Amino acid sequence: MKRYISFALAALALAACQRTAEPETLPGKVQVEPVITKATEVNFENGDKIGFTMAKVNGTENYADNACLTFDGNVFSGDLMWYADAYSEADVYAYYPYKENGVPTAYFCVYDQTEGIGAADFMAAAKKGVLPTPNAITMVFKHMMTKIVVNIDNQSGASVESVGIAGSPVGADINVAEMTVSELTGGMDTQYDGPVMAYESVAGERWTAIIVPGTSKLSIEVSLSNGKKITQPLAEMTLKSGGQYTINARLLQDNMIVSASGEIENWTDEGEIGFEGGSTTEELPVEFTEYDGYFVYDGVEYTTVTLADGNTWMAENLRFIPRGRTVSSDPTEDAGIWYPAANVDKVADPALVETLGLLYDAATAFGVEELNADNAASFEGCQGICPEGWHIPTVAEMTGLVGHCSNSAMVNTDGAYYDATIKGASLAALKEAGWEWQFASARNKASVTANGTYLSTTYNGIYGVMSYIIGSSYYQHTTNTDGSLKNIQYYYMMPTYNASNEKVTVAFAGFLSGASIRCVKDE
Repeated sequence: MKRYISFALAALALAACQRTAEPETLPGKVQVEPVITKATEVNFENGDKIGFTMAKVNGTENYADNACLTFDGNVFSGDLMWYADAYSEADVYAYYPYKENGVPTAYFCVYDQTEGIGAADFMAAAKKGVLPTPNAITMVFKHMMTKIVVNIDNQSGASVESVGIAGSPVGADINVAEMTVSELTGGMDTQYDGPVMAYESVAGERWTAIIVPGTSKLSIEVSLSNGKKITQPLAEMTLKSGGQYTINARLLQDNMIVSASGEIENWTDEGEIGFEGGSTTEELPVEFTEYDGYFVYDGVEYTTVTLADGNTWMAENLRFIPRGRTVSSDPTEDAGIWYPAANVDKVADPALVETLGLLYDAATAFGVEELNADNAASFEGCQGICPEGWHIPTVAEMTGLVGHCSNSAMVNTDGAYYDATIKGASLAALKEAGWEWQFASARNKASVTANGTYLSTTYNGIYGVMSYIIGSSYYQHTTNTDGSLKNIQYYYMMPTYNASNEKVTVAFAGFLSGASIRCVKDE
């Protein structure tokens, strides 16, 4: 099962119009098209309800307060109609799940989540300056609480009956319009001694719960079929709104060994939670299972294909997040991993991770902390962050596929898909072979001191044609006049679009670029 569930983003043009003539007909019902993945890791379901509020910018009262809109499989809608003034802007906000007694100002923890976590996943969305439109309003719903994922390697000899998470705040104040969560007020106790009972999301292996963000000192409580309960306290930390925290536990007969790392499932990765007590931290291995035509790596399924070059390649881009790493939406940040930005506005889009993968710099791809002039040429064919038995492609493997290289010495006219008439491999030919290019854009940073930016352009309506696939073969490094490192270049695969052809070739890119990864199976 793929962990990431993506949703189609409807493009909505809400440009400010000059007043000319009144339209002959006004928009009818207000509709909302959601962009989000729920905590249940599926789309909104038919019948799900949101509360929707609309405040006209030039009005003194809200046009709609807590209107109930119901999901029909594509959009949320109800009885709410647009107002008559087609040129009057409004600020709109919504929340899930719907409450009949009004827009909630506080959230209280759901302590029994054993049947599922959807009811605990409070989400909100806000959008300003909306004009009446016949189209649905696209709204991005964000998780407002905190998600905890507990992975258990059970070696106790007994089955796990339940997993509880104790020590979280009892509730929080929320402001839906401002999309904020703050410490609970009103004179109530802010901590609850009892545990939040987690949902068994993967039988015998994974338990998931939604808890309240804030400063917490959590404990994991595991009840076994032999009557034993094993508790492991965790270090105090501040849990962020919208953050996901993953706890890995090895359950022994009488104790629990805990380590933690961050993963992304359309939440914001907030890294690891430490632990307290006499246990020793032990990192659990990343899951990898290989099958005919696909493999499962860290819980994510990837298709593979054996091409005419004789090599078996991943047929889609990698989206693995190494333990303890976070993904950035800001290309100016030297994060090492970035979300794709397959749009003309050069804006990261986490919702496209499943279809386009993630972007990595060379050091992250190779699995090292630092690349420099001394070690730059040491990683050809390395495993890097690929699964065991796979590696980052070499320049020979890349030219063996597409033939052409900007370094004439590396051109391979015997490349499996090389077409001399276009000096490269046709994108159409690669697609027909089962190796379709995925336009994820790229993070460009031309030197150590340059500012990073997403690359994006258009050709024939395709966005993000400047995407790359990273290789492990060193080309050269450059230095500044003072001898300091300026850039390190490696061979990458790149598409080229023009009026006569659409092809893939091999060229050079800097080590700080953010590129896609497609691993190659070891021989």
